[in-house]
Amino acid sequence: MYDVCVGLGYHCESTYQLRRITGVGRAHFFDWLDLDLVAVREIVEADFANVLRPGLSEPFSNGLCVRDRGSNIRFFHDFHAPEGTPLTPALIAEQHSGVREKFAYLAGRWRALTASRSRVLYVHHDAFDESAAEDLAALHGLLRSRYPDHAFDLLWLRRTPPEDAAALPPGITWSTVVAQPGRWEGSDAAWDTALAPLDIPRAPAPAP
Repeated sequence: MYDVCVGLGYHCESTYQLRRITGVGRAHFFDWLDLDLVAVREIVEADFANVLRPGLSEPFSNGLCVRDRGSNIRFFHDFHAPEGTPLTPALIAEQHSGVREKFAYLAGRWRALTASRSRVLYVHHDAFDESAAEDLAALHGLLRSRYPDHAFDLLWLRRTPPEDAAALPPGITWSTVVAQPGRWEGSDAAWDTALAPLDIPRAPAPAP
């Protein structure tokens, strides 16, 4: 049985679905961020020191979000511009310290979790089928080496089955969640099916 279910990207679909299924809204570091598996590994390896360093945040995607060049995180929700206008370097600079403080706090929460007795299921949503089994194995090995007393497993969710699943080491499982075009939240049914076999916290059933 897992005490906590923690998302490791790729983007907002995973955060929405994990919160819907578990009923737990407590924020974790990688919630609501847009980043790939390489970025997750580099951030953990650096113990979050490469995130939001001064002078490395810039408008991205025509000012719809902010890209942090140090960590390659795309922040879609933490920097704000007046409605109908793009983010600018000046707006980013004004808000940078507050956003950095928030993520420093969440990094502390991550460290506390990995030092606790909680058994954790980490979920990486490989939304574009970019990764291979060796990439997930590298992340799993990094987590084991950095937090040797931490009890965890890793769930790799893809759009299609991986061809190299046999190469996954113990402690990593996989499943699939198909995309639902036009709905950024993804397919509730697909996520329910993928997580059904796992003993994770569950949201209370709706009242009749």
